[in-house]
Amino acid sequence: MSVIKEVKAELRHFMKTCLEKVSPEETKQQSEAVCRKVTDSKWFQDSKRISIYVSTTGEIQTDSIIDTALKMGKEVFIPQVRFVFNLRIKLEFQFTKGSTAMEMVRLPDQKSFDSLPSTLWGIRQPDPSWSWESYHTSGPLDLILAPGVAFTPAGLRCGHGKGYYDRFFSTHSSNFPLKSPLRIGLALRQQIIKNIPVSETDIQLDDVIYEGEKIVTDGFMEISK
Repeated sequence: MSVIKEVKAELRHFMKTCLEKVSPEETKQQSEAVCRKVTDSKWFQDSKRISIYVSTTGEIQTDSIIDTALKMGKEVFIPQVRFVFNLRIKLEFQFTKGSTAMEMVRLPDQKSFDSLPSTLWGIRQPDPSWSWESYHTSGPLDLILAPGVAFTPAGLRCGHGKGYYDRFFSTHSSNFPLKSPLRIGLALRQQIIKNIPVSETDIQLDDVIYEGEKIVTDGFMEISK
């Protein structure tokens, strides 16, 4: 394992401990503040095609952003990760569950959102049998709201280690090289740190939205030295 991967693994463990101390009430309060910042912004109001993550525990809750976007008549796209079985032939057949690239599919309406089933890691996403439109069949996105484990104010991001969003950013650039969407991270205050080690495959965000200005989680780099 590379040094960067080791440090990121330590960071994820550190952030897990930090986020376990954040109460549901505080998560709700911070989410409301962040969602207001998002929906009041000019870049949100001007965006017609938006990718929004569907929140789970330990993240800014995005349900109200999705609701607002749909009411404003925007095209809303949410993540769908498809799982496959990879066949490996040794002495016998072995099946190993793995995941392919994350796709962004169009959310038809609020009723469809309310009926999303909970899948792996407790994440709500469309059932694979639902034939929802992929974003790339109708054009580029204007805005991507991304989750993460940790962020810096400058837009460096540490995800959960699966690489879904970095690959998605890269794929969008390949599909639509002339149209780059605004990439915005949404974070709890506790997810903001001073620095994050990055590799060549990590893609920096354009901005990170969180409540307040002070970095409250500043001990990681000291304990990781």
